[in-house]
Order: sequence, then structure tokens, then C-alpha cells
Amino acid sequence: MKIKLKKLSQALMDVHKRFLENEKHQAEAYFEKKISSFEFVMMLTQDKGFAWLQPFSALIAEIDAFADSEDEMTEEEMKVIAEKVEFLLKDPASSVVSRYNHHLSQDPAFIMFHSNLKNELNGFLKESA
Repeated sequence: MKIKLKKLSQALMDVHKRFLENEKHQAEAYFEKKISSFEFVMMLTQDKGFAWLQPFSALIAEIDAFADSEDEMTEEEMKVIAEKVEFLLKDPASSVVSRYNHHLSQDPAFIMFHSNLKNELNGFLKESA
């Protein structure tokens, strides 16, 4: 189970990384200047305009905590994690979803990372069934 969880975590981190790259490019276009990595991290952590991204980052931290734990996961815990990932990507009221869908429609690399995430999520769900 832990191997599947770590694969799911890695797929989610890959999507998150590409998500951040795209958001950084959009911020640079908006501000009409190059933004350093440090400046972008400051924006992500301190600018309320990026607060919508917090649930995505928090979910990765939660999954990693499970993956690093010595305890075995129960089937119920696996289902909860899978539901959280699916909810994060599908909740129509979420700002994450609207930004996520925007990047899916604009970035072929994002589509590939998304596809990998969906594959890992499906494998994870089969493991928990």
C-alpha cells in the first residue's frame, strides 16, 4: 500500500510543480517582469491572491505524512485520501479546479502530468478496494 501511496504522492507533486510553473509564468506576464524563485515563494506564502492554492499543497503534505508513517494504512484511510484527491480536482466551487482546468486546456505538459496522476489514483483506488 505504501508503494502505491508514494507513487500517488509523486504524481500529485509533479502536477503541483507544473501548476506552480504555469502560475509563475502567468504572474510574470501580469507584472510584466521576471520573478525570481524567492519572490515567487514569497508570493505563494504571503500574497492572499494565492491562498486558493493552499489546499493543494496541504493535501501533498498530508499524503507524505501518511507515506512516511511507520503505521500501515487502513482501507478506510486509503479511501479518504483518494476522495480528497478527487475532490481537489473536481469540486466546482473550488478555485483550484478552475485554475487546474485552465492549465489543462492550455498546457500539453500539464495534460501529461494530469494523466499520470489519474492513472496513479486509479491504481491506488484498486488497491483500496
